[in-house]
Amino acid sequence: MIYNWIKREEENLIMKDKHHKHPALAKPERGMYHCNEWAIYGTTCGRIESFVKGLNNRLAEKYNLTYVDADHNVEDSGTDMQIGKKQFSQSKAILWNEYDDRLQSWHTDAVMVNGNHYPAQRQIVFIDQKKEASLLRRVEQLNLIDAVIRLDDTPIYGFVKEKINESTLVISIDEINKVDQLIIDQIEGNKSPLKALILAGGKSKRMGEDKSQIHYHGKPQEVFAADICSELGLETFISKAHSFTADTIDGYPVIKDRLVDMGPFGAILSAMMSDPDAAWLVLACDLPYITRTHIRILIDNRKMSQQSTAYKLINQSFPEPLIAIYEPTIYQRMLRFLSLGYVCPRKVLINSDVYHVDLLQAQVGYNANTTEEKEQALNKLSQ
Repeated sequence: MIYNWIKREEENLIMKDKHHKHPALAKPERGMYHCNEWAIYGTTCGRIESFVKGLNNRLAEKYNLTYVDADHNVEDSGTDMQIGKKQFSQSKAILWNEYDDRLQSWHTDAVMVNGNHYPAQRQIVFIDQKKEASLLRRVEQLNLIDAVIRLDDTPIYGFVKEKINESTLVISIDEINKVDQLIIDQIEGNKSPLKALILAGGKSKRMGEDKSQIHYHGKPQEVFAADICSELGLETFISKAHSFTADTIDGYPVIKDRLVDMGPFGAILSAMMSDPDAAWLVLACDLPYITRTHIRILIDNRKMSQQSTAYKLINQSFPEPLIAIYEPTIYQRMLRFLSLGYVCPRKVLINSDVYHVDLLQAQVGYNANTTEEKEQALNKLSQ
């Protein structure tokens, strides 16, 4: 009996090992398309499309909405995609699945879905007498109704009443603009938390000593940088090479590189792999003149609807990638650049949707990379 029990336990351990052969990665919180998604039910496809266009027009200044609909059997031998003013047409339609839904919607603030064709986690329901039977066929998809919109005096159907609660917004078609605030509240409530990542895993070849350990302010620079971020209320991590052995530095948790020998690019992606739902304020450890005030200004100017918020020196045309906030929406874009053979954070930011914050004091963005530059910084800071 004991032998059989031990044998079963050994077999269970073997099976567990087999099922955990892939590295553990944190998965982003998403619904079918997005963490903010609504399927619109109960009326015609034309009215649903018109409703979404109205939302887009009213919210476009601050938010980017994606609309998901079927092709409505339009005969087309290929696939078209519009990016800016450029259109890509392919002769063969692209195969699609649930993972493509999430990949395509990653960059947006919210997704609106034509419920006549596809479901979503949350719902907005129209009471349109002509479409009652159609809505009834989809009653099992109505599990989180945020709003009910009545087109006329038709009573709310019993099967819909069973699905709504005290928080469900019930309005007439004349009050349709009230849905705007519902959408805004959901987007704002799902804002990505901001964490700090101190880049301190470089080899410091030009300096000849570990730059993260230089005492510009009476303590190792990696700890000084971590302290000013922590004092601003950010959960702070220190980035180190994959070979680093300790799990913490002066109380700050360490994120080790998962992408080896890729410099800051690999360090930033490693942080995103640990928490893909967070935005990451990235700060290099070789910036002697950086202060808490500079980090506070960057945080205060954060634009979450763009892929990054970055300092830009007043005499330069490009952003500083190592004094910047990286939103979750840039994660996928960085992986795409990696697939093209590029591992330069600056190249990613230059070619992405980035909000620039002018840095008037060029000295703040100064990197101390050599012994001479270190001594110069120490002399200036001691004055």
